[in-house]
Amino acid sequence: MSRRSFLLAGGVGFVGAGALLWWQRNAIVRSALTGRVNEAVRLTAAAEFDDPICTVTPDQVEGPFFFNAPNRQDLREDRSGLQLDLQMRVVKADGCTPVQGAAVEIWHCDAAGRYSGYPEDLARDPLGTLMLVGGPDEHVAQTNSKTYLRGVQLSDADGYLAFRTILPGWYEPRVPHIHVKVFVEGKSYTTTQLYFDEALTQDVYASHPDYEPFGLSPYNFGNDAVLGGSPEADGLLLKPVNTNGNLTASCRLAIA
Repeated sequence: MSRRSFLLAGGVGFVGAGALLWWQRNAIVRSALTGRVNEAVRLTAAAEFDDPICTVTPDQVEGPFFFNAPNRQDLREDRSGLQLDLQMRVVKADGCTPVQGAAVEIWHCDAAGRYSGYPEDLARDPLGTLMLVGGPDEHVAQTNSKTYLRGVQLSDADGYLAFRTILPGWYEPRVPHIHVKVFVEGKSYTTTQLYFDEALTQDVYASHPDYEPFGLSPYNFGNDAVLGGSPEADGLLLKPVNTNGNLTASCRLAIA
């Protein structure tokens, strides 16, 4: 083989290898992300409404996909999925006294892992997500006007409020979760995330028609990058109950 032919063959091989790596880029990134091992992640059952012990709800990162949502109780719009009725109560950590007029805002992805307001093809594109986001708490400006699965409600005189939504799906590279922010008179008091028992989510993802096409989540509490990045942040674990084929969950949020 002449030197020119050798160099040409080498160049073709290099390009071919590069093309193969690019074609497999998400599988490679996913393998690296799911291969991590979190050493000390704490998850505590979300406090019940009548729990006599009040401690300040621990903060977790806001995440990149927050923007102010409509004031409404039903967040579903055109999104289908397993109905989740989420009941919440806001109290002061000092004395467990109810907070009236607290604005509680939640947002999460749909059954396919898509966030309203952002490119929907990111749900199964870990490299694209990482390139867009840059970091777990770096805000990304919304790219469209969609608002599904986002909403804010005000607490009543006893601190109660409620949302109707769906069980979140999963997306790259996070374990399923719901984001929560609590404001009082415009001031942010708590930013946290709510999680679900992995047996529940995997069972729904394997059997419910709105989730089944997207398969089981490869992300869990043991490899989730956000949880592993801040193990001191005690994530809140929801315990939904099945009520007539839908899910109902509750949690109490205590602010300083």
